[in-house]
Amino acid sequence: MRFRSTLIAALPLLIATAVLAAQGQLTADDMREAEETLHNLDSHISLQDKKALDDAKELARYFQQVEGHFSAKADATRGVEFSRKSQAHANAIVAAVESDNYDAAMDALSDLTRSCKTCHEVYKKPK
Repeated sequence: MRFRSTLIAALPLLIATAVLAAQGQLTADDMREAEETLHNLDSHISLQDKKALDDAKELARYFQQVEGHFSAKADATRGVEFSRKSQAHANAIVAAVESDNYDAAMDALSDLTRSCKTCHEVYKKPK
């Protein structure tokens, strides 16, 4: 009973931590990992490999984090839009792969890649 009380008391803190983590800063490592997943996704779709499903789901979660990142900024409404479009493209890939429609998955991948490129043109810091 005592454990349950502690768990109930800690629940708001756990939820707040999850929300703050979702809105946290994106690191260069996060971006590299997403880029690698995108590359793997391209390969898996080309090979008509169901592993594309896991890649697309991972990218959809990643772009949800990106949305949280941009939502936390007052002047980043375009970033929120880009991340939502990217989530939609990743979810379209999931649906296409689930139905074994790899042509549609490849089309959605092209849309996702374009969305990434457009966002980077606006937000990526020059070296």
